[in-house]
Amino acid sequence: MGQEIHKSSERLARLIENFLIYAQLEMIAADPKNASALRIGQTEHPVELIKKHATTQASHAGRPADLFLELSDVTVPIADEYLSKIVDELTQNAFKFSKAGSPVRVMLAETPAAATFSVGDHGCGFAAEETKHIGAYMQFDRKKQEQQGLGLGLSIAKRLVELHGGALSIISEKDVGAVISAKFPKVKSN
Repeated sequence: MGQEIHKSSERLARLIENFLIYAQLEMIAADPKNASALRIGQTEHPVELIKKHATTQASHAGRPADLFLELSDVTVPIADEYLSKIVDELTQNAFKFSKAGSPVRVMLAETPAAATFSVGDHGCGFAAEETKHIGAYMQFDRKKQEQQGLGLGLSIAKRLVELHGGALSIISEKDVGAVISAKFPKVKSN
């Protein structure tokens, strides 16, 4: 019983943290001056950061063998703390909504115009209509999928990517899986 109380208190703490982060991001987005100040940071060598956070989420899910990393060391135009939050939210969801024994792929790739961070799974996925409604307080198939919280994680990741000049996209098929990608503009070399 003590372990269940402890797990519940951790979920509540995470919920409160996510609510505060979401509110803070909405205030930043409302003020162009604050939004531009947010874009100053960048992560020059993200591989270790992504590896650490994705591995932690895999361990928390009890699924370290299901994690597959494909990471290029490309500079990402977002501060370490915000990239960490995106990695945590997307990998946690991938493990949460896919079955043990199925792979979760965490990727960072570079193209001539962008740096793209992606997380793919073979889980419950999203219906095409659902991907149009990503937002705070939005959960999908709550009756079918055991969910706790307010659905803020994906909204926070989306807002962070957008505030840094990027876009979040979802390629998914219901009951087959999903690939969620955060595409950031490529950092220009000096």
